[in-house]
Amino acid sequence: MNARRTSFEARAAVILLALPSLLHAATVYDGYEAYYASMPNLLFRSRGVELQPYSVEGDESIRLGWSGAAAGKRLRLEIREGRLSLNGRIVRPRHTTVFPGEVMRESDLGMGATALVSGPWLCVENTPLSASGTAVRHRAVYLIRHDRKPYQAWKLPSLFATCAAVRRLDQAVYVDQATYRYPEGAEQPQGVTFAEYRIQQRRFVATGIARAITFMEPGNVYRFTADPP
Repeated sequence: MNARRTSFEARAAVILLALPSLLHAATVYDGYEAYYASMPNLLFRSRGVELQPYSVEGDESIRLGWSGAAAGKRLRLEIREGRLSLNGRIVRPRHTTVFPGEVMRESDLGMGATALVSGPWLCVENTPLSASGTAVRHRAVYLIRHDRKPYQAWKLPSLFATCAAVRRLDQAVYVDQATYRYPEGAEQPQGVTFAEYRIQQRRFVATGIARAITFMEPGNVYRFTADPP
């Protein structure tokens, strides 16, 4: 009886010693959608809607469109030859703030483009069909304030970008710039660092806050854990 109790007490001690490690075990994420979904204060809660192709008689070009309601009004979104228009008004480059290092291209938006709406905010994202190899990790994401005339737009940092990662807190909107993190002398990245920026009028303002993830397997950038803050 005593031997049995001693054995039980030993097993219980092992479990108690291991419990803190189990409780603090890092969550493994299979993809960035799951990681972004775990973040607080997300601006867009839906999966969005894919713009549908259509044509107009007398015009050979294929257009992409979507219409819906947001903030008490109807919205009609169209992409034609890479140009984005909202309710018939083109979202012009001169009214678009492009994140430093990014480029606004006509090929950014095309087949497969998805739109998300939340109040006065509209977001359109797309992976260009021409992207291949590691280029598919970059996504064109445009955030638009549709309750202002002219429309104000921002092109966000592209690496692992998505509308689903945009956050809003106390009337301010926040986005991240993802950059690879390399061990010294290594050719393959070991993870990604996300530097936070606040959208302030026509600027991206660094907040000084950063998060990091670490890849679980060499060469696989889609399976990772979040580093402790």
